[in-house]
Amino acid sequence: MRNIVDFLFEAGALKLIPRSGWFKVGIKDPESVAEHSFRTALIAFLVTYLETGDFDRACRACVLGLIHDLDEARTLDLHKLSRRYVKIDGDVLKDQLKSLPEEIGRRIEEEFKELRMFVKDADRLELLLQAKEYSEIYPSAMEYTKGLEFNTETAKRMAEVIRESDHRWWLKLE
Repeated sequence: MRNIVDFLFEAGALKLIPRSGWFKVGIKDPESVAEHSFRTALIAFLVTYLETGDFDRACRACVLGLIHDLDEARTLDLHKLSRRYVKIDGDVLKDQLKSLPEEIGRRIEEEFKELRMFVKDADRLELLLQAKEYSEIYPSAMEYTKGLEFNTETAKRMAEVIRESDHRWWLKLE
């Protein structure tokens, strides 16, 4: 049980780690990796369900969205430019999963093999949503969305709608 509790504390560290790429465009207090992971998980659920119609698969993709950046609890969030120069040795997530019962770690690795494309699409859609929100104050935030490619038709359509939407849609309700 101690290893599981340690795993949960490590996951909590993601609340303290900022998404570093946003510093490059002048955002002084960007969202944390945990905040990014939360919305990525929701997107992974929706994209997977809309693509497959399979609620169970969508729930499994949601869990993967929650932990897709868990390795950053150990490596921090490395900006694209940093990754040109810094190499991470080993499979960090695989090491982290050793804290869990073997069956859980094995299942998570299997699920990533099956559902990776949905989680990748969700990760990129979350980036697009965040850039759209930040772009109101920092127009250069949209630079990070150039060249984003998606695997699924659902993600492609969602990206189109995000690009043409106002993130303050809720103002219509007031």
